Amino acid sequence: MTKRLWLLFVITTVGLISVGLFLRLPKMTSLTDEGTVYLAKREQIRPLQQLKGKRPFTEEEMKLLRQFAQDPDFRIRVRALSALSYTPDPKQREEAIQIAIKSLNDPWSSVRDRALRLLARQNAKEAVPYIIPLLKDPNEYVLERAKKTLEQLGYKVSE
Repeated sequence: MTKRLWLLFVITTVGLISVGLFLRLPKMTSLTDEGTVYLAKREQIRPLQQLKGKRPFTEEEMKLLRQFAQDPDFRIRVRALSALSYTPDPKQREEAIQIAIKSLNDPWSSVRDRALRLLARQNAKEAVPYIIPLLKDPNEYVLERAKKTLEQLGYKVSE
């Protein structure tokens, strides 16, 4: 093989590899975009989680928490429930309990677990009828959390 043919072969090979890598970039970018969206939402909700009941949420904060409690990303839903679990305001407490009750049917076990923790923290005895079905949850951690929550609410759970 002459030098020119060899050089042409190397340039063509490098070019094809570069094009192949370039064609994969949109997939990598979309993953990066998804991660960036999560990080942005996480940064919005983090200060609300850190309040831990020091004050009621503003109406704007409650609006954000309502949206985040229904977010497509389960990690954001978990964080919203975490923030809501500490609200000291009676009206916000009622809304937080209703959001948690709806979250007991979430497909993600970590969301169901966090909803149970909210109900226990808020001493939500009115949620007992919604907690009982979780005693048959397929996820053992959720099942155990449901038992513990019922016990914290003053109900005896038999094995």
